[in-house]
Amino acid sequence: MTDIKNIIFDWDNTLFPFKEKYWESAHRKLFKAAYDLEEEALDQFMVKYHEFDEQLWPKVHAHQLTIAELREERLRLTLKHFGKPIDESEVKGFFAKFLLTLFDEICPDPVLLEAMQQLSKNYNIALLSNGGHVEQREKLRRAGFDGLFPTYISGETGFLKPDPRAFTHLLEKEGFEASETLMVGDLVEHDILPAQSLGLKTAYLGPKKGTGADFEYRTLAQFFKAFLK
Repeated sequence: MTDIKNIIFDWDNTLFPFKEKYWESAHRKLFKAAYDLEEEALDQFMVKYHEFDEQLWPKVHAHQLTIAELREERLRLTLKHFGKPIDESEVKGFFAKFLLTLFDEICPDPVLLEAMQQLSKNYNIALLSNGGHVEQREKLRRAGFDGLFPTYISGETGFLKPDPRAFTHLLEKEGFEASETLMVGDLVEHDILPAQSLGLKTAYLGPKKGTGADFEYRTLAQFFKAFLK
């Protein structure tokens, strides 16, 4: 690890527990109120919502669908599946309501912030994230990350991972040498593979094994345990 001087972190679901914690809880709160769902029905609704979300993301990365269109379509498909009426004004306004609910639930994690500060004593740190400008910047602010590290967001740079330009743009701006840089992320296709193709070292965080990454850790805590020695 002594040859690693720089570390790039993915944001959502790597440093920030977006899907695991905030995304899920905010959606459940909104769906429960909007469609008067009991717990079992809400569980079933969320299962289908997740399925449609996963089906649509490849179209975003193939530039067949925008992220805004995905957000609307996954709700339409879920409502249609359960035979619920589709009000286009509600569909189009849903994401704004979701963001407000999401933002209200976010609070800083002092343990994470301390670990990142300690890590930054030995490594140059940067964040690389897909997502919109307003959404991501507000999440960073509420999580206590605003201004801590250079942050590159696809909604600002125009480069959406796994596009290699998302990585090369950051490397050039920060003056990072690829061979001295570690990319840390939770998605093999979007974080690990494109980084490897550019000569970066990689660390995968998540349940998969045999990803081909240089390092594999089940949790962020395990990553910190290894790199804060």
